[in-house]
Amino acid sequence: MSRSLLSWLVAGVVSVSGFAHAQDVVRIGTLSDYAPFEYRDAKGELKGMEIELAKIMCKHIQAKCEFVTIDFDALIPALKAKKIDAVVAQMSITDERKKEVDFTDLFTLAPVQYVAKAGSGISDDPATLKGKTVGVYSGSTHETYLKKRLPKGSSGIATKSYPSQDPIWLDLEAGRVQAALTDTTVAHEWLEKTGKAKGFALVGKPLSDLAIFGEGTGIAVRKGDPLRTRLNGAIKQVLSDGSFAAENKKVFPFSIAPTAK
Repeated sequence: MSRSLLSWLVAGVVSVSGFAHAQDVVRIGTLSDYAPFEYRDAKGELKGMEIELAKIMCKHIQAKCEFVTIDFDALIPALKAKKIDAVVAQMSITDERKKEVDFTDLFTLAPVQYVAKAGSGISDDPATLKGKTVGVYSGSTHETYLKKRLPKGSSGIATKSYPSQDPIWLDLEAGRVQAALTDTTVAHEWLEKTGKAKGFALVGKPLSDLAIFGEGTGIAVRKGDPLRTRLNGAIKQVLSDGSFAAENKKVFPFSIAPTAK
């Protein structure tokens, strides 16, 4: 074998190896304001239950993961535009979203409920919200529910959308909105740290609307992307090896695993 041919083959191997390595970088689109799942700590570092589980799952699929924080309503457009490869952001699996992206198997359960002042008379009955304003996360299924099921023209309920979760809580405390509609998991975090002491609580019953809220959350990937199969394997692994349960226990006194349904 000539030296020039050997050099060419070696260069080719290096090139292929580099390409394979590049393919193993998974860019995960996520949030930075949805505690306890995704948030930045005092040092500005990205933390949260889903962040930690994503890191564990990345090891299972032998990929280097890079987290990219994006506004929630921009996550699917970014995924379709190939700016990210997956979405880990408590995204509910709905028929509407499945028209645009593929989802993994169920990752977490996320019941939806109103938060309001205890004793305010507000409940899951729409009549109790007539003339009031409800704060919701922009692009969320909560926003979709209010706009589709309870439009202001017929229900008398005003919807105020926010680009992140924290301002919703601030406006609820200040009385600028009279209720918030959100996942009970996220509400639990705020109520335990702030809301209960100020008289707020989960009110009424969790809402049931499979067409809008879906069965739970999953990880979104582009249509037809084989990454979905790899992530499904990682989800099964963390659910069975205790990793999910360990992270769950750090933030909730109840299980949000899909097996807990």
